[in-house]
Amino acid sequence: MEFLENATLGFCWWDIPALVLLIAVAVLFFVRRHKLNEEKKKLQNK
Repeated sequence: MEFLENATLGFCWWDIPALVLLIAVAVLFFVRRHKLNEEKKKLQNK
């Protein structure tokens, strides 16, 4: 149980930029996925 005794739950100043970057990557992923699905439907309807 030494690990649990030394573990602390806290925030580092790196956590905020990392969180912003993670959110930006997730938004970019979903926007591209949405555009590709729209293009796929458009091509299937032709």
